[in-house]
Amino acid sequence: MRKFLLLASLFIFVTACGDIAELTADIPAPPVIIAEPSEYIEALPYELLPPEPDIPLFNEHNISMEIEPDTRIVRGIQNIRYTNRTGEPLYELIFRVQLNAWSENTAERPYTEEADIRIFRHGRDFGFMEISHISQDNEELPFDLNGTILYVELPRALEIDETTQLRLQFEAYIPKISHRSGANDYAFWGGAFLPVEAVMGPAGFHTEPYYPIGSPFILDAANYIVEISTPVEYWVAGTGTKTETYLEDRKITTFNANMVRDFAFAVSPYFMRESIVTPSGSVEIHLYHYTEDLPMEHILNTAVSAMVFFEENVGAYPFSQLSIVETDMFINGEGFSNIIFMDSTYLRTSQRLLSLRSQIGQQWFSVIVGSNPIEEAWLSAGLTLFLQDWLSYPPDDIGKAAERLHSHIEVRLQQIYPVSGRRLSASVREYAGWTDFIAVQHQKGKLMFYSLFRVMGEENFKYLLREYYRQFAYSSATSQDFIALAEEIHEESLQQFFNMWLHSGNLPNLP
Repeated sequence: MRKFLLLASLFIFVTACGDIAELTADIPAPPVIIAEPSEYIEALPYELLPPEPDIPLFNEHNISMEIEPDTRIVRGIQNIRYTNRTGEPLYELIFRVQLNAWSENTAERPYTEEADIRIFRHGRDFGFMEISHISQDNEELPFDLNGTILYVELPRALEIDETTQLRLQFEAYIPKISHRSGANDYAFWGGAFLPVEAVMGPAGFHTEPYYPIGSPFILDAANYIVEISTPVEYWVAGTGTKTETYLEDRKITTFNANMVRDFAFAVSPYFMRESIVTPSGSVEIHLYHYTEDLPMEHILNTAVSAMVFFEENVGAYPFSQLSIVETDMFINGEGFSNIIFMDSTYLRTSQRLLSLRSQIGQQWFSVIVGSNPIEEAWLSAGLTLFLQDWLSYPPDDIGKAAERLHSHIEVRLQQIYPVSGRRLSASVREYAGWTDFIAVQHQKGKLMFYSLFRVMGEENFKYLLREYYRQFAYSSATSQDFIALAEEIHEESLQQFFNMWLHSGNLPNLP
């Protein structure tokens, strides 16, 4: 029996990891229709941001990287304009160097046993990032790089609201693996790659490990200017608007991105690019691919229909472009600011391509509106997966799909997982693998938002989405922020509803 459960779990992981659509595969994939944009799409309130604030609203990163494709070595200099917004003086600055989770001798292991064979499909390879120098005003600073945590000692306290500038020099190696940073025979890519400042939380700076499950990164919005030097025959996709210049035998690709959570990039001499513009004319969608026989038109139309849906029901996408990049991923895909890495197999068929819609939704509810994906993964994952269904199926089929999914996971949750692992409020630390994490945080979370949609009604639920996006764009929201806003709009207490869904190990009945 134990062997059967293990095989069943592995099968579920391989076929449905991160992709709920496959668990309702008996519902045929709907045709992709590019809807006409509504006459008015509510934009984010940029006027609420002071044009020249006395205290910088966002940290700034100015980065130059030189890439040697043959070795996948990346050398870089990173200038950081850092403002102390923690509310207390700082005697050291803390940064996250996530690539070091993939060092061969690290104490962390950012993958589970069930994912091992998919991540290391090309053989075992390990990455690293070494920091050689850190300076402040041309003065070398002492630092300690302990795994993924970089501690920088300051010569004097950085006072509240004071700004300083640091300069980091690094060298990194991108391993040939199928993950956020990785490579195959056609391309290599860097997600969760660059050093980023640790975020201050109620208990201090977030220095949690690179957990093997979920997207365990808590990030503040920042501004980026990144120059990437490659041989001239290489194409680069990345976060932000792009310009290209040539210098002898090198190409310099420059990206400019404001108010983004991170910077991610992909490099290949084989990239082909197909593009489309949304009906509103405000967003260019680019598909970077190295496989020639992908259904390019279908992929781009799927992306446009998702973009139109989220702009109409949530709010305007504040960036001028979004890139979708073909890669090898151990899950269906991973979204970063302005760029989505999609596994090749998930770009080939209509049913699997549905996962692209939830990845685009994550641009709204993970990239623009931040959250704590370690403690409250359901807040972005469950919401975007429910909205994927709302986008993909007629109203009657959404209810039928919810009923099927409810019956399916009710048995699994009761028979396989302990009560603690069935709570939506459980931290990512409490999950043993992707299979139970997906069953709870993704599937149960999706059912909770379907139930909230039914309880609040479509009009109020849409208003909740728009207000949640408007109020928390470029910042981070907690579950209590979301619940308080939902109650304000619903004009009734929803504490019993959320307590039942979040804190109970049982699966509540659907409304």
